[in-house]
Amino acid sequence: MQKLPLSVVILTCNEVDNLTACLDSLATVTDDVHVVDSGSTDGTVALAQQRGVAVQCHSFEGFGSQRNWAIDHLDHQYPWVFHLDADEQFTPELAAEIESVLQRNDSTVGYYVANRLMLGGRWLRYAGNYPTYQLRLFRWDAVRFENHGHGQREVTEGPLGYLRQPYVHYGFSKGMEAWFRKHAGYARDEARQAVAQQRPLVHEIVQCVARDRVVRRRAWKAVSYRLPMRSALRWLHTMVLKRGLLDGRAGWTYARMLAIYEAMIAVEIEAVRQTQGRF
Repeated sequence: MQKLPLSVVILTCNEVDNLTACLDSLATVTDDVHVVDSGSTDGTVALAQQRGVAVQCHSFEGFGSQRNWAIDHLDHQYPWVFHLDADEQFTPELAAEIESVLQRNDSTVGYYVANRLMLGGRWLRYAGNYPTYQLRLFRWDAVRFENHGHGQREVTEGPLGYLRQPYVHYGFSKGMEAWFRKHAGYARDEARQAVAQQRPLVHEIVQCVARDRVVRRRAWKAVSYRLPMRSALRWLHTMVLKRGLLDGRAGWTYARMLAIYEAMIAVEIEAVRQTQGRF
């Protein structure tokens, strides 16, 4: 397969141990790769430069803001761009599907892409709630992002589609301590967002049966903020409803991690409400 007319942007911060594999996965995919680094001190920038990758530095203020900065400041060689994190990798199957959709030349301005989450060398097919989608492939001149919780939401008036093939996500590559430290910050962001954007429960319940899978997932998440015993419910949802037990020991481990994360969010929500006098 010839290289794609596709620009790829990799967001990094202290990713020297992950970046090589990420770049290797792109070696036959594209000749236009950019790194946007938010203050690495471990040699990430030097490694990217040694690999001939264009590097720009910008302080991190949220995933939405960082993606918008990349849209506004990078010299994209192509109109279509794919955003990756350094602990994520392309697959030949994903590249082949992107080649196909780019040839359509229709009005679609972006595509949601799922990730195949890996733990201990095993794909968390069930416990990882596959497929969970993010807008990663898009026309850089037709899409914007806004910060939302610890992630981002897309803003566009153009039609969006879905890809069948996922990218691979090694979300635990830095170890469990790093995962929990990162998710402690995520829990604070999630809590602030949940309280600030709380809508009537009936509205969220109606959205839970929407046709669009991304709208459904976001609505169920909003409903979950209102439920008691969220930590235990998240474990049951992961292990029973999503069949995480079929992922073996990796599934059990991840289900426990998610339960702890939900407990963090619940505590942070109460802290935000107390601060705001909303009991």
